[in-house]
This record gives sequence, structure tokens and C-alpha cells, in this order.
Amino acid sequence: MHTCTGRISMHEPNLQNVPRTFSIPLHYLSLNQVTSEDLMEFNCRNIFKAAPGHVMVSADYCQLEMRVLTHFSEDPVLMRIMKSDVDVFKSIASSWSNLPEEEVDDDLRQKAKQLCYGILYGMGNKTLAQYLDVSEMEAAAFMDSFYNTYPAVRRFTQSVIDDCRSKGYVETLTKRRRYLPHINSNVLYKKGAAERQAVNTTIQGSAADIAKAAMCAIDTKTSGSAPQPRLILQMHDELIYEVLESNKNSFIAVLKQVMEETVKLRVPLPVKVKTGPTWGDLEEVRII
Repeated sequence: MHTCTGRISMHEPNLQNVPRTFSIPLHYLSLNQVTSEDLMEFNCRNIFKAAPGHVMVSADYCQLEMRVLTHFSEDPVLMRIMKSDVDVFKSIASSWSNLPEEEVDDDLRQKAKQLCYGILYGMGNKTLAQYLDVSEMEAAAFMDSFYNTYPAVRRFTQSVIDDCRSKGYVETLTKRRRYLPHINSNVLYKKGAAERQAVNTTIQGSAADIAKAAMCAIDTKTSGSAPQPRLILQMHDELIYEVLESNKNSFIAVLKQVMEETVKLRVPLPVKVKTGPTWGDLEEVRII
């Protein structure tokens, strides 16, 4: 299955939606001396275990969609941030709010992150206000101040919409097209939805292109391995493999290199690697 943007989706069952944790009221388990408010928490992902002698290896692109946005917009401030070894959203919050990074608290960082994804997903002021838990007027002010800090982003998103109005479609990084016939509609809500879809498809669709290219390149690179590492799940920007434990380190080196270098953007595409015996027990691997 795939979405309109090109992302892979799943159903029956949708493993992409397996939660990290699940809570059960203890009184359901017929335990003594517990109240209805007492909960036992389970890590649902521990159910998924690697085969004997194997481990799971997860590789996740860091802020992939933000890096695609930076690549397309070429905003100089975002380019500098993405090329630095920093907390991306903390740095964005710092430049947006004109504060030193050490003064950026978790709340401000989270607002900057939500603003970024609001732009990526084409959120209007009303939806953004709900995410930020502020009024629509405040959300509009936040959005305007963000665009004023990163003017190249505004120019890019507007150019995507204008181009779509002219051609009737948008293209991803690999030139996949999505036609949006309502982009020139006289019905405002249809036109607005098409404008949001134009920006979202360009960014999210390009991120999907990168993930798919990496999957194919990894399969080709490891085709001579015995046994070949097995892709067991694709979680948007994350790939999860099952690999023979004795081959783990060599595979991690190949996996990271291929994912970071298969597609070249104007900014780096760093990958975070984790490994463990189950999906729920993955721990980050420090690669020097």
C-alpha cells in the first residue's frame, strides 16, 4: 500500500501504528489490593523478537523532511543549522526567537518543532493553534514570525503553489507527479486543501523517494551476503532489519553509509542506528 505522497502504508495489520507502550488497569488482571486507577505498563514492541542468533537493527533518518525542506528552499540559516552537529529544533527555536540556545527551554523547542511540521504538512492557522494550544491569532503571529526568520522557506512554499497552479501538478525529488485539479478551484476549501497538498507532497513525497532509494540500494549492496539481512519493517523515515548477530557490525557500517550517501542533497542526511534483540529493546549504537 502507499499514500498519495508516495509513503508506504500498511494494513491488516498496520505494524506502523504499533504503540511503544500499552497500559492495562491492574484490576482487570484480578490482582488483590489494587484500585481501578492502578496501571501496569507493557512495551508492546517487545512482542516482536529477532530469530535465534539474530538481532534487529534500526536505522532512522534524522529530521529527514526538514532537511528536504532546507534542500529545496536553500534558506541560509537552515542550511547552517543542518550542516552543524547541533540539536536541530533547539537551534531553529534559537534563531526564530532571537535567543541564545542555552535559553531555549523545552516548551519553546517544542513550539518551533510544531511550527516546522505545520509548514511541512501545510497546516492552516486553525489547526496550528490546536497543536500549539493557542488562539488562531497567536498561531498566525507565530507563523508570520517564523517565515520572517526564514524568508526563503516562504518563497519556496509559495513557488510550489504557484507552479502547481500553472501546471496542475507537483513533482517530488525523483520527478514523481501528483495532479491536484482543485488547485485553481473557486471553492475556497478545495483550493486551500490543494495548496496544502502541493507543499506536503513535494516535501513528504521527496522524503519517501529517499527512503525507497535507500531500501533498494541496501538490498543491492547486501545481495551477496549469506544470509542476506532481511527488511522487516519500514516506518516512514526508519528501516528495521533482522540480521545475523555475527554480521551485525559489518551490516551497520554498510547500512549507515548507504542511507547517508545514496541520495545527495545540499545538506547532510545523518542516520541514527539502534540495535537489540526485540523491537522494543533497541538501543542507539555510537558509530565513530
